[in-house]
Amino acid sequence: MNQSNLKYIIFLTFLYFGMPPHLQAQQIANWSSFYENGFIWNPALTARWTSTAVSLTHHKEWTGFEGAPQLSTLAVEVPFYKYGNLVRSSVGGYLEHDQVGPFRKTGVALTYGYHFTPQLFGHNEDYLSLGFGINTSRFKFDPSKLIAFDGVAIDPQLTENTVTAIRPNVNIGIYYKSTAYYDLETHYYIGLSVNQVLPGIIYKGLGLTSVPHATLHLGYRYFAERESQSYIEPNLMVIYAPTKAVHAMANIRYEMLNKFWLSGGAATSGELFMQAGLILDSESFLGSIVKDGALRVGAKADYMIGDFGRTAGIGYEVYLAYVFDRQ
Repeated sequence: MNQSNLKYIIFLTFLYFGMPPHLQAQQIANWSSFYENGFIWNPALTARWTSTAVSLTHHKEWTGFEGAPQLSTLAVEVPFYKYGNLVRSSVGGYLEHDQVGPFRKTGVALTYGYHFTPQLFGHNEDYLSLGFGINTSRFKFDPSKLIAFDGVAIDPQLTENTVTAIRPNVNIGIYYKSTAYYDLETHYYIGLSVNQVLPGIIYKGLGLTSVPHATLHLGYRYFAERESQSYIEPNLMVIYAPTKAVHAMANIRYEMLNKFWLSGGAATSGELFMQAGLILDSESFLGSIVKDGALRVGAKADYMIGDFGRTAGIGYEVYLAYVFDRQ
């Protein structure tokens, strides 16, 4: 048995035990450590600062496997009503393409966030956002992408026909931050969202269903002093769904404002990751192109610890965004 066949056996065994007799298939992707576009998971984060942002991401896990999970997104966020320095309303939208082996999901979504200052917990200038999103996804199961090696059994009902289904759904979220403006000051934040609020059957013949996912994220952004040009930010994300165990990710980030960022962390899945990025603004060599905005470019590498990681290989993610303030 060669190494290539061994990889397929591990991967297909993972798929096999995860699918029959009822397929939960293609649920939401894990929260990206590039949380700049976190509104994809929590609509209350839509344009939470005062800037418009257009971003692209691509994430692939387990480069040692053919058919390993990968996710691509194209997103835009726009604040469209301001009261003083505070954005009151914002809208966003994104396209996503998510694929795991024989499963593929292509979706489009729109989000809305309403933001105000509730003055909670003794803060005079805090920030509370309520978010709502609607999305439509096209699910596809292609049995031709199932490959068995050396006696790995596949349920016959999974290999008969290509299955496609279209299903709308709803996301809701809430987000609180102890400071209202993007001032250079220390603050904490916490958010909670529910994706796929409407559970239901996607394709009855294979028992393919969608289930709600709850996501909690919280963090603390620390500036050593007011008007500091850098900060340190530890944060935690937890995803829970009734059909699987809790997934958690801890991350710590250092950013030099308008220059660069570095971060690293770990997830309960056994994933370790590191991330780095550059911020190219009007004072960079791209100043004549970005003008008053900024180009943010990031790259991430992740690795699964243990024997599985040595077979699966390194995963990666890239992030590209243009951020600017509309006049």
